[in-house]
Amino acid sequence: MEKIISQACSFLSGHGFDWSICGGTAIDIFLSKQTRIHKDLDVAVFWEDRNAIIELMLGAGWRVFEACGGGVVLELNKIQDTPFEKRNLFCFSANEDRVTLEPIEHTKYRFELAKSEQKEFTYVEFLFNERDETSIHLPGKTKIKRELIKAILSSPDDVPYLAPEIVLYYKSSYLKGVDAADHNHDFDISLPYFTKEQNQWLREALQIRYHNGHPWLERMNEPLR
Repeated sequence: MEKIISQACSFLSGHGFDWSICGGTAIDIFLSKQTRIHKDLDVAVFWEDRNAIIELMLGAGWRVFEACGGGVVLELNKIQDTPFEKRNLFCFSANEDRVTLEPIEHTKYRFELAKSEQKEFTYVEFLFNERDETSIHLPGKTKIKRELIKAILSSPDDVPYLAPEIVLYYKSSYLKGVDAADHNHDFDISLPYFTKEQNQWLREALQIRYHNGHPWLERMNEPLR
């Protein structure tokens, strides 16, 4: 995965928008080691940069798809100059052979990504977030937020990555899906290395988000440091 991270950094840097590695790869960056295989690369970005990202990916010859839910995607062939749906983007290059597209209607497809390990920077999912001048705002009606200085961290190699407590907050909603084992792995492997402040933030965020409890809350103990 280190090779893919390096390729992604070279590709994404210097284009005028902020980005950070997220998902399970961010957990590995936080721990300074790869702890499991990764089938894709997730990158956190912000809504105001959506067209700049679409333009970059199309200009580099990648195909760009908007997630529509239920495994359906809409292909985008230009920037969006009209109000757009707030949806994530899936992008892949011409030499990515793990993607299957089944046509449904004009520019819409049923999308599937093979669950094999990603070997090159040929696939990326952009996950969009909201922010103000000081904080990142997590989705939903709970109004949970995190200071930007704590939300986006930097590795010793200057790779920007989303803080692990935020990564786990996002993953907490998907414990019944096909990737549940990966999400639980990321929780178990990273939590012992949280600071007390990170631990407290995640605990409080989960308590606010899940009024009836959450499996991870029952397993959260004091961090090791």
